[in-house]
Amino acid sequence: TAVQSAHSIVVGYQAKAASGAMSVEDAQKAAKDALRIARYGGPEGKTEYFYIWTTEGVGVMHPFKTEWDGQDMLGKVKDGSGVDIIGLLVNGMRSSKDGKAFVPTMFARPGQQTPVPKLQYIVKVDGWNWMVGSGLYTDDVDAMLRQALWSSLALVVAVFVAVGVIGLLVSRSVLRQIGGEPTHAIAIMSEVAEGNLDAQIPAAPPGSMLDGLAHMVASLRKLVTEVRSATDSIATASGEIAQGNNDLAHRTEDTASNLQTTASSMEELTSTVKQTSDSAQTANQMATSAAAVAARGGEVVSRVVSTMQDINASSNKISDIIGVIDGIAFQTNILALNAAVEAARAGEQGRGFAVVASEVRSLAQRSAAAAKEIKTLIDASVEKVASGTQLVGNAGATMTEIVDSVQRVTDIIGEIRSATSEQSQGIAQVNTAVNQLDQMTQQN
Repeated sequence: TAVQSAHSIVVGYQAKAASGAMSVEDAQKAAKDALRIARYGGPEGKTEYFYIWTTEGVGVMHPFKTEWDGQDMLGKVKDGSGVDIIGLLVNGMRSSKDGKAFVPTMFARPGQQTPVPKLQYIVKVDGWNWMVGSGLYTDDVDAMLRQALWSSLALVVAVFVAVGVIGLLVSRSVLRQIGGEPTHAIAIMSEVAEGNLDAQIPAAPPGSMLDGLAHMVASLRKLVTEVRSATDSIATASGEIAQGNNDLAHRTEDTASNLQTTASSMEELTSTVKQTSDSAQTANQMATSAAAVAARGGEVVSRVVSTMQDINASSNKISDIIGVIDGIAFQTNILALNAAVEAARAGEQGRGFAVVASEVRSLAQRSAAAAKEIKTLIDASVEKVASGTQLVGNAGATMTEIVDSVQRVTDIIGEIRSATSEQSQGIAQVNTAVNQLDQMTQQN
């Protein structure tokens, strides 16, 4: 209503004051100024006005009675019957439970003397303790209601006439669009829905529902014929697929048998490769042991070569000593010969010395012969020692080659063992894959 709109204007200014955008005094002044010039009702919407009172009857704003502002007007404003109007407004608001009240009063119209009923409507503004209100003459309200009633009645009659005309036009349009009576069309559609594609559909105007239904039935007949043909083709194809499935089953059985054989062979091959790997590992261990033994033999031969070299050196030293002894024996023989010559010159006096010289010479000759024999033996020993040293050296070189060969054999066997181990792992994986493939084939 208009009073509710005026109340909303006041509440809007009250909210501005509460938010701090305006002071309370400025907000109240702005609200009073806004309602002072507000009008509604009448032919031009400028007949009725708004007023504001406190709930105690003090004037706040009246557009035509500014002298009432700020004055306690209880008992001072009376209607045409002598009733206190402000008291009626205050009592009406006090008895209201929702802050709204209708208060009947009597006022003469402007320019007239006879009071007529005027209904006042007031709404309370909480917080400011105001009552915003306005009044309407009840005969004006009755006139407006009668005018609204006749306007509504005319509108209803116009609507009924329009609905009748529209219904007639729609009925004709529907019959035209259906192509016949709706009951007939429904009966034909029921037969088609039940599967009777031979239902007789009468000729209907092009574009109508019955014409479309006729085309639909013809299309359904054609579609059913095509579906029947396709069904026959599907049946033939299904037979071929079944035959193909049987062939596939036989081939799958053959494949499963071959996979079983392959799996068995792979297991045997895995076992053989594992045995080969174990044998290669054993051979590797034996080759490693042989390499260690050959290495120790090489060390022994090296020590023998060193010993033979020491013996050869000692034999050479002994040969030198024998040479010295032979030289001494030769010198002794010369001395004994000279002594014998001197003893012969001495005659009878040197006979004893001659005997001694003869014995010394004999000893020197035997010593020389013995030294010669020893030298001959030692030379033979030196030759044999040299030959033995050479043989031992050759044996050491051969032993070194043996050690190198055994080491190479050990390395090769180790590589064979590693390769065999990798082959064993690879074959085991292949064997697992073949077993899985065999299981899948058996399931198929």
